[in-house]
Amino acid sequence: MTMQPLNCRTCGLAVMVEKFSNAHTSIQWLADASTCPVVSMRGHLPADDDCCPELRQSIDSAVRENTLTESRIELPTGTAIPRMSGARSG
Repeated sequence: MTMQPLNCRTCGLAVMVEKFSNAHTSIQWLADASTCPVVSMRGHLPADDDCCPELRQSIDSAVRENTLTESRIELPTGTAIPRMSGARSG
């Protein structure tokens, strides 16, 4: 999966989004984040987030409505898991 375009439903700001799970969302701002009215009012992005609450709600709504699909990552298992060569035990 690749990043998908999305506009904030509150201010219309366009971003690129890739949603992996409830806890993991990648956002690429297409303009300076300070052009977001919420970020501009605060003067910065929230310390524990990479977007404003309005954009976060827009992303979550788009996932619920299936207009933004969640990416699925298949992690390697068993012998497909990369191993460090030359590692010594004990």
